Amino acid sequence: MFSHRLVHSAVLCIALAGTVTACGGAKGGSSGQAAAPVSATASSSVSASASATASGLDPYHLSARQILHASGKVMSGLSSMHVSGTATSDGQQVTLDLSADKAKDCTGKVTVSGTGAMDVLHNSAGTWVRPDAAVWQSMAKQAGVPDSGPAVAELFKGRWLTGGDADPDLQETVGMCGLISDMADSFSKDGTNAIVGDPTTIKGTPVISLLVSDGGSRSTLYIATQGQPYLLRVESNDSDPGTMDLGDFNKPLDVQAPPADQVIDYSQFQQKAKSA
Repeated sequence: MFSHRLVHSAVLCIALAGTVTACGGAKGGSSGQAAAPVSATASSSVSASASATASGLDPYHLSARQILHASGKVMSGLSSMHVSGTATSDGQQVTLDLSADKAKDCTGKVTVSGTGAMDVLHNSAGTWVRPDAAVWQSMAKQAGVPDSGPAVAELFKGRWLTGGDADPDLQETVGMCGLISDMADSFSKDGTNAIVGDPTTIKGTPVISLLVSDGGSRSTLYIATQGQPYLLRVESNDSDPGTMDLGDFNKPLDVQAPPADQVIDYSQFQQKAKSA
């Protein structure tokens, strides 16, 4: 099913830790040409707290480190956010469309090329995943009944699976819901080799790009210069390319458990898969 490496590392670390040496080192590539570089270790004569004014971020009088600090302060304090986009690991593309809040409640979908797609729900009461036919068949194979794959997919079509806490793949699915805490951890570390790049726009919002490199990997971050200095996009164009967009900041999130008649327990799945 969905492995920790593909989902948690490839997606979350590329999307949320592109600025820092987290998750074993940020991965990614830069896009565009850098403007006159401003070292991340430049003088802190202008305070980062003063940089986020009512009218927005002034990137022309700040170092890259100060811009990261101003953005990190806002991003780490979010109550909720949405992340969507793609990342690549070992030739497999991971597509993420997920909303999460500070309590790690989340809802959305994850798709892995060659494996399938899975809807995800998580709140304080539990975790539920709704696999598509391809994933159900993959799970049947893992359960030791590969020939029953098509029957299993039809039997459990549209059902939510829960109670698989002992399954390492399902355990790691919950890790995707820690977007806000991962963001806070990421921005608590220092960026390395960051320079201020070109201004541009993301979905109509003026942003400044930051070109960040670490250990031979490079990424481009786009931080809003109008309003709050939100991180709006991370681009990775290294050997594992990808683009993640962030938005719906502080939008209320209410994650409800699916109807009981649409839920199957993991132990029931294992039993019925062997008899399908």
